[in-house]
Amino acid sequence: MNAASDIRSQATALARDLGGSWQPDDADRNLALALVLARDDNGGLLTARIITRYLLDASYGLKPIGAMYQLMACTADFLDDPRQAGTDDGQAALSDVNGLLDTVAALPPAGT
Repeated sequence: MNAASDIRSQATALARDLGGSWQPDDADRNLALALVLARDDNGGLLTARIITRYLLDASYGLKPIGAMYQLMACTADFLDDPRQAGTDDGQAALSDVNGLLDTVAALPPAGT
């Protein structure tokens, strides 16, 4: 199993399906926005610790775990292993995740 490939595949599928079969809700948007802001406050780097903190906050809302939450949980696990995250494939996967976060964070709130 190649974690970087799995994460890239998940991020790419969500980006492709955005607005079609995947309709991110406000919880997805808020999670993405919180992670983008935390990433930017951390010099542009996502870390497992940052992601885990926001996933725990998101889970208190008792929202069913959706695709965005699952992708970020996998990404946090991936970032816990610097040997994987530091590879070229790992950096490409993180780039895809960051691109998806930026896109979802920029979506307007539901109902606007």
